[in-house]
Amino acid sequence: MIKEEIDRAKRLYMHYGEALINQDGLGVLFEVYLNSIRKTQKVMKQVRVAETCSVCACEGPGSCCFEGVEEWYDHVLLLINLVLGRQIPEFREVPGGCLFLGSSGCKLIARHSFCVNYLCPSLKDLMKTPLGETLLSVSGDELFCGWELEKSIRRWLQNQGREIDLRPVAEMGIAYGH
Repeated sequence: MIKEEIDRAKRLYMHYGEALINQDGLGVLFEVYLNSIRKTQKVMKQVRVAETCSVCACEGPGSCCFEGVEEWYDHVLLLINLVLGRQIPEFREVPGGCLFLGSSGCKLIARHSFCVNYLCPSLKDLMKTPLGETLLSVSGDELFCGWELEKSIRRWLQNQGREIDLRPVAEMGIAYGH
């Protein structure tokens, strides 16, 4: 199903990508979201979460970036990545890993809430530190800003001249090539 979600995101981007970023209000939401992502990334780098996760995902013992996580992404979140200048991988770089996982971590900038929030047991002690509390705060802001942007994009797309089904492919009850 992720192939269909990627295809839908690319079609929406071709039709509406530039309009989305230039739309009153939406451009600001994209900027706010991107800034919140950068804050999360900065704190994750400070506490070495991204580095630790990349090593775990690519070298083992296993990770939260397992094959199948990509199925949680829908076309709107993938569209946001395209608007923010990220290419959507279509081929798995890390065998057994998420489609979006590269050798140095996630190739996407706008990530699913699980991918932003999850910390494995080996990183749980981090939460007991002041930087861990900061990480919780900035990642919560990122998720909130992402939710606001997604909600606004869905509303904006629904208000466009043609009918667009914004449900994930899995909820549409359509069998694509099956």
